[in-house]
Amino acid sequence: MADNTDDMSLFHLSEQYPDEASAILYFEEKRWGDKPTCPSCSSEDVFKGQPNRRLPLWRCKGCIYQFTVTSGTIMEGTKLPLRKWLFAFFIIGGSKKGVSAHYLSRTIQVTQKTAWHLAHRIRATMADDTQKFTGGIVESDETYIGGKRKGHGRGYRGNKMAVQVIVERSTKVDGVVVPGQVQAIALGSLGPDEKVDGRTVGAKLRTHTDPDNTILMTDESQIYTRLGKNFKEHHTVNHSKEEYVRQDPDGHLVHTNTAEGYNANLKRQINGSHHSVSKRHLPKYLEEHDYKYNTRDQTDGARTVAAIKNMEGKRLTLYKPEGGKGKSLIDHKASEPGGKRGGKRTDEE
Repeated sequence: MADNTDDMSLFHLSEQYPDEASAILYFEEKRWGDKPTCPSCSSEDVFKGQPNRRLPLWRCKGCIYQFTVTSGTIMEGTKLPLRKWLFAFFIIGGSKKGVSAHYLSRTIQVTQKTAWHLAHRIRATMADDTQKFTGGIVESDETYIGGKRKGHGRGYRGNKMAVQVIVERSTKVDGVVVPGQVQAIALGSLGPDEKVDGRTVGAKLRTHTDPDNTILMTDESQIYTRLGKNFKEHHTVNHSKEEYVRQDPDGHLVHTNTAEGYNANLKRQINGSHHSVSKRHLPKYLEEHDYKYNTRDQTDGARTVAAIKNMEGKRLTLYKPEGGKGKSLIDHKASEPGGKRGGKRTDEE
């Protein structure tokens, strides 16, 4: 089947993949190309057995391992039709500001709980915390995610989660603009007397930049006073004096507008689409937002296809497995010791 999903609308997707069989073939092609491969021993010497099953079963001639296209991927063990997975991938991948679990459940006709688990598994294909900016100009800024509290001003942070954003400015190479990349890191929830300091921010900057070869741009926060001395250059703008951009004599345009623009878009996604996110799951939403920012020069289809091709080895169960190993979204079922019962449901529950 001809594939042009790198630039395809949902309407055309429904035309090209009208049934479950075509969706299964799509995922097989994206995972293996024209050579199905054994997930256990990587052998291509496999054959198809029991083709009439819901998911065609493959068998390896070498190690006798039986597998399907979902084995060893985020879709392993799913009872959902793969056509719904396909549409969910494209809905999430094509939404610049994210979609809520409630919207996804209505669109592909599954329960809200199923849609929430499905969305987080798809976000797992977008995760990348290995960004390392080895030179150029990098901006760093902090923002706070969380709700309001009655009787407190907007500056109150006792019920918020701190997020540090490290963003690389775009550069030109041989006349071609190379889009800058971003890494957003959840620093954790803050108590009424807690604050982000140079130690926590500095640790993340050292992990994701090469200070000796990096020019750092920040605001006037004291967090960066000592930290900035470790960088090749450190320039600041003084927001308290309404200074937001400045041209220095050495030619550098000093501002943190790129990082602040990223923060503004992140808050629009959290507040507008999800309304409420927890400390535990915030990093997953940051990874999705990072992925879309870092692939902003690609079409929605190309961005989604790249995520689909990254579906191996990303198993994320809803509840903690009996053996206690592996990643899960919830530690206990409601019926088990320590499980949660009742309470208001949000996009995060």
